[in-house]
Amino acid sequence: MDFVASLISMFGPSGARISRLITASLSVLKNGWAATIPFLLLFVLKAVRAYLLLYLLYLGFVTQDWDQAFPLMLIAMIYLPCEIIIQTFLQAAMSRMARDTLMLGRISWPGVAYTMVRNLFSLLFIGVVGAFVRKASDSKSDGVFGFLMALILFAVAEVWDLISNFGISGIVVENASIKTLVTRLKSLRDHVPETLVGVLGIDLLGGVASAVFAGGIFTALIGGGAVGYFFADNLPVMFQAQFDAVSVNLLPSFALLSLSFTLDAIIKAAVICAKSFYFTMLYILVLHPEQLPEGTVKETEGILTGAVSRPIS
Repeated sequence: MDFVASLISMFGPSGARISRLITASLSVLKNGWAATIPFLLLFVLKAVRAYLLLYLLYLGFVTQDWDQAFPLMLIAMIYLPCEIIIQTFLQAAMSRMARDTLMLGRISWPGVAYTMVRNLFSLLFIGVVGAFVRKASDSKSDGVFGFLMALILFAVAEVWDLISNFGISGIVVENASIKTLVTRLKSLRDHVPETLVGVLGIDLLGGVASAVFAGGIFTALIGGGAVGYFFADNLPVMFQAQFDAVSVNLLPSFALLSLSFTLDAIIKAAVICAKSFYFTMLYILVLHPEQLPEGTVKETEGILTGAVSRPIS
C-alpha cells in the first residue's frame, strides 16, 4: 500500500491528499499488509470488468466472433451490480479492520468474517441500492433537461455515497439497524467539514482517475491507431483489423488501453479504501470516542483534521 500511496501522490494535489490519508490510515491500522488484501481484491474486481470490455473490443474489431461476444456482453451487463455488491462487503471488511485496530490494537479475522455474515442482509441491501444508484447516475440525456438531470443524479449519488459509507461504518462498529443509522446520520450535522472531506474531498481523485482513463483512451485511439497503421506489417497478425480498405494493427491501441484500465482500477480501489478507513475513524471518533485509547484519539483526530482547518470537538 505504501507503493500505491506513492503512485497516487503523482496525480496532482488531490492525489497527494489521498496519498497522505492512506499513509496516515495505515499508520493507525499498524498492519499495512492486512490493508493490502482488500485493496488487491478491489483492484482485481475493477480490473476484471475493464479487461472484459477490452476483450469485447478485440472480439468486435479483430476476430468479429459474435457467437462468443454476445454471451460476454450479457456477462458484462450483470457484472457491474455484482461488483458493487461485492465491493460493499469488502468495504465492511476494511471498516471492521479499522475498528478492531483502533479499539483493540489488533485485527480479529474471525470478527471480520462474523461481521459480514451477521449483517449479510443489511450489507446486501446497501449493495443493491448502490447498484441502482450507479445505474441511474450512468444514464445520459441531451439538452438542458439532460444537464439538470445530470446535476440531480450527481447529487443523489454523492448523498448515497455518504449514507452508504457512514451506514457501513455504523453496521460494523455497533451493528446498527436502519432506524439507528437515521439517528446517527443526524450527528453529522456538527461535523459537516469533515463529512464533506470524506465524500467530496476524497472523490476529487475520482476526477483524476477519469482524466487518466479518458486520456488513455484518446491516446490509444489516436496515437496507438497511427502506430498500428504505419507498422501493421511488423506487428502480430492476430491483432490485425480491417476497416473498409484500411488495415490497422490494434496491438498498440490495446496495450495503451490496458495501461489506462490498470491505472484506473488502482486509483478507484485506493479511493474506496481511503473512504472506508476515513468514515470508520470519523464514526468512532464522533460517536464512540470513549472506546479509544487516549493516544489513538489524538492520532485519529490528526488524520481527520489534516484536510480541514479546525479540530473535531
